[in-house]
Amino acid sequence: MKSARLLLFPLLLSVSFLQGQDTEKTNVPPDPFGGLEVEEKAPDFTMEVDRTRGTFTLDAKDGTYLPGSHFANWHWNMKLERWGHYYAGLIYDSARPKLGVQLKVGEEGILKSYAPRTNSLSNEEPLILGALFLEEGEHPVMLLTGDQSNVPAFQVKGIHFRPAPESEPLGQSIDGTIHLEAKTATTYAKEMRYEPKPEKNCLGYWKHKEDWAEWVFDVSDPGEFDLTLHYGCGKGNEGSKVAVLLNDKTIEFSVEDTGGFQSWRELKLGKVALDVKGENKLAIVPLDKKGAAVMDVQKVVLNPVK
Repeated sequence: MKSARLLLFPLLLSVSFLQGQDTEKTNVPPDPFGGLEVEEKAPDFTMEVDRTRGTFTLDAKDGTYLPGSHFANWHWNMKLERWGHYYAGLIYDSARPKLGVQLKVGEEGILKSYAPRTNSLSNEEPLILGALFLEEGEHPVMLLTGDQSNVPAFQVKGIHFRPAPESEPLGQSIDGTIHLEAKTATTYAKEMRYEPKPEKNCLGYWKHKEDWAEWVFDVSDPGEFDLTLHYGCGKGNEGSKVAVLLNDKTIEFSVEDTGGFQSWRELKLGKVALDVKGENKLAIVPLDKKGAAVMDVQKVVLNPVK
């Protein structure tokens, strides 16, 4: 009996070891994205903003279509009330793999691209062809396509324009400072715009309180910053209330007379925290307008707190 027990003991150990191995085995392959961290995103504004302001569409039904066996084209006549940079986008439906398109707006420039096949489940946004600087006034607009573009296989619905910045923000500098120049703002506006004259170099023509500006910028070294607005306002136009939106933070102030619209004053708006690396957003949104114009804005500066 004793020898039988001795033989049974190693057998039990072997079974236990094999069972332990089986519990670690699985037919499910390892998660290829298991090691990735969820990218943190800066919070949205607490105030609702209108990103459709300043946008417009040239509808296909308002244009003239000329078919062709190899090339077809559309013509519109566009009247623009505000100069500035605009993103031009094609609104269309296509069952073809891709079709060459070329957009020409007056003498301002030509944008070329390929229009890929569309999907009815994800065809809400225009195909951005590029950005153009457009002067105010009338512009002939022509869209050239590589084949017929008014047939079931490829239908042009219109050309969409939305405000674009003059240039992209530079991002955070090596000393931690963030400069948001006027020319790097997107102006969602009917009249307010970037004024490029050297003595101005600012956001001006702020005649409607519904017009607003936004900067989208990159933060490489998060932390605490001193927020400063550089603005000007002429006598008799002071008193407008304005909100500065920085991600989910809202700071309100009243515009004061600085001695002139290009007499710049540095308004310190306090300390703010930028906690997220990557994309952040800042907007200037008028809450009301007391005079002929809200103000002119030269820049916004975020200086790191030492």
